[in-house]
Amino acid sequence: MESEIWSTFATLRISSAINGLAGLFAIWLASRWASVAMEKGVNTLAKVILSVFGLCVIAMNGFFLMTAQSIFINTSKTFAMLRDGGTEISPAAANFIATYNADAPALMNTPIFSLLLLAALLVILLPMWMPAEK
Repeated sequence: MESEIWSTFATLRISSAINGLAGLFAIWLASRWASVAMEKGVNTLAKVILSVFGLCVIAMNGFFLMTAQSIFINTSKTFAMLRDGGTEISPAAANFIATYNADAPALMNTPIFSLLLLAALLVILLPMWMPAEK
């Protein structure tokens, strides 16, 4: 049973990796569009549209982060249920339970990634709304 849980966990991590790559690309794209927009001197409507896009990109990445955390947390809970049901689990599974024993996904579970999302949001929005003086 434990090997099936590990297999499912590994399979779910593939989608997390794809989401992570797509999220990083979207952050780059939003910041690039904001940069090009400022070079071209776009109007306020274009800035608002790009800002909404940037906020959506950050929200999407936050969702991807919560999804990835859910995979780890739910796998940990599954190992704990297996152990509590009387089945002997490996030391790796026991360590997994100890490491990822959060109740629910939260931005503060991974403060570095939360800080990354905040920095990305600032990189996208600040150049448009607070341009450098020339």
